[in-house]
Amino acid sequence: MRRMVREWPVLRLAVVLSLVVALFLMVPMVASAATTANITVNATPAFVGISCNVASYDYGVVAASSTTNTTTSYFGITDSSTVQTDQTIGVTGNWTGGTGWTHAEDGNAGADTAGLLANLAGTWGVSDIIVKYASPNYIYENNTAGNDYAFGLGLQAPTSYSDGAEKTVTVQVTASQG
Repeated sequence: MRRMVREWPVLRLAVVLSLVVALFLMVPMVASAATTANITVNATPAFVGISCNVASYDYGVVAASSTTNTTTSYFGITDSSTVQTDQTIGVTGNWTGGTGWTHAEDGNAGADTAGLLANLAGTWGVSDIIVKYASPNYIYENNTAGNDYAFGLGLQAPTSYSDGAEKTVTVQVTASQG
């Protein structure tokens, strides 16, 4: 019996531990998982932007009925657009200075009438683009986003003019989402 008395605390401890383990097994296990999920969302705006590497050009003194061209890659357009664009080229009005020149919508010169042609980095006389005022022509249609390009300008000087004052016109390249 003495032996049993000595073993009693050990037996009690074994029973208590068995009950604790049994209770522990009955309690559902909670998996350790994240309680949040983060998602990074990005959006790129449909941005249209262009710039030109040349702000002005001077043909200098031109003779009546002459044609004066830049190189066909003289003016560089940098396209910072994030979308495809359609780009047109035109003038913002007639030539000013002294007795101004009329800007020829057909690119052909006449008396006090000057024409401008553009060429998209090709060969003059091949695929020239008439630079108009009323309805600008495409210089680059369906230009992919970020695609830079170059072009030249050709002046068709008037067949005759009224004075020797310097003439000025503004050429404008315009991009729109295409």
